Amino acid sequence: MLSALFSGDFDRYFAEASQGTPLWLFVHVPKTAGSSMQMEMAAISQPSANIEIDYTDTTKPYHLLFDEAVQRFIDRQNQTPYRSATGHVVARHTEMIRQAIPDLRCFSMLRNPISRIISDYRYQCSQMNLAREQFIKTTPDFSTYIARKHVHNKTATALVPKPIVEARDDEAAINFVMENFAFIGLQEMYPVALRTVTTLMGAPRAPEARVRVNTETENTVELTPQEEAELKQLNSVDMALFNAFTQRWRSIRQDLRTYLSTHGRPQAA
Repeated sequence: MLSALFSGDFDRYFAEASQGTPLWLFVHVPKTAGSSMQMEMAAISQPSANIEIDYTDTTKPYHLLFDEAVQRFIDRQNQTPYRSATGHVVARHTEMIRQAIPDLRCFSMLRNPISRIISDYRYQCSQMNLAREQFIKTTPDFSTYIARKHVHNKTATALVPKPIVEARDDEAAINFVMENFAFIGLQEMYPVALRTVTTLMGAPRAPEARVRVNTETENTVELTPQEEAELKQLNSVDMALFNAFTQRWRSIRQDLRTYLSTHGRPQAA
């Protein structure tokens, strides 16, 4: 499907991606405008599910809590089908869901990896984070945060199987996303991305929700050129995905706006 979108064959793309009554799964990468998009989805696609865990629960490892949450979602889906779902799932969860629900359409949003990781750190330090006190105890500064391996290539880990990420195989990562996702947007082009995905879901809309945005002035992060270069290297697969899809979006953005406006759909911002 994505090959049709990025080649400019919009008729084929919208026809293929919109057909049937699939389950739309939003793979929510933290700090990519996902909470805002989640609210927009919930407004047009009910019933909708949020695959989530209790982040304050320390009785089990994080990954096990999420595995169990995904299985509970699958069990619920088999009883009463949802139209859409969202969550901070990773690639193995997407595969679990796809095996149980073949008519699945996955989509996600990307963001400049350096901006995303800084925003994620600032969110963890903020009052919006329910586990803020524990985070601050173990993470005195940004350097400590980015030294942890699990925060590297977080976007790629969400979208792409772990062996590809660990091998730092940029081409394989890009190809996997192209072949397995129905839509990939950019936070930097959020209005047109939202218009596109909501058109696919049958109810095109302009952005209205804006939630979980960092507004606190403390915990800001400024990087030297050397620090930024090192951070890009640590997140090299994320950088490859972002650069590849930014290039693709730049090639179609204006034509897609025109297409949406001339096919009975409101103008994308």
